[in-house]
Amino acid sequence: MEKEDEDMRNKHQLVWGMILFVSIAVLIGSSIWLFLFAKSAEPVVYNQGYYNSGMMGGRVNSNQNQNSGNEKLTPDQILSDVENYLKGYGNNLQVADIFVFKDADYYVSVEEKDTGTGAMEILVNPYTGQIYPEPGPNMRWNEKYSMMMGGSFRYNANATYTAKVKQTEAVKIADDFVKNQLGEGYSVPGEGHAFYGYYTFYIKKDDKVIGMLSVNGLTGKVWYRDWHGELEQVISEH
Repeated sequence: MEKEDEDMRNKHQLVWGMILFVSIAVLIGSSIWLFLFAKSAEPVVYNQGYYNSGMMGGRVNSNQNQNSGNEKLTPDQILSDVENYLKGYGNNLQVADIFVFKDADYYVSVEEKDTGTGAMEILVNPYTGQIYPEPGPNMRWNEKYSMMMGGSFRYNANATYTAKVKQTEAVKIADDFVKNQLGEGYSVPGEGHAFYGYYTFYIKKDDKVIGMLSVNGLTGKVWYRDWHGELEQVISEH
């Protein structure tokens, strides 16, 4: 009888030992997978003319299968939709600029009314009016307003931020970048927006706005927006 009890205890110990071993193996495997996935999801971040490859790239279009027979919403309709959207976050946000692109979602910069500081950058589907946060600096570098994909919003009213890179320095960094990477015919004027954590500037060629990029206000890293496509019109609201 005692031998049977001992055999039973040994079997239980063996079973629990196997369960523990499998659990540890699964935990280690999951940790390795998450680490590799996080590394592969690093964005394209340019550092004063040098860049690392990543997953970011291509046109941002939230409805690529849109029926071309449908008409686009007008800029006024887009503005109205965005203003209604911003009401959900209080009364201190307003549209600064709308970038109308030929074959991609429209870009909208949003600023605070009381400070004039950029708050967030959003994209709008020109056919459906769907509004969602722009990927890139808006989601990775924003120190006060953080917008995560899917439309969720996190706002830290008590956030404190002091730029280490002044706007004049950021303009030079951005201008040097476009001249080195795109050519001498490109330039970055001082026009743009200072956000909580970074600056966003317009890129010009032949005195026309052809795109944009951002400069991190703490590190000076440059993030070139290569996913918008051909720009048709810029509408400045404020």
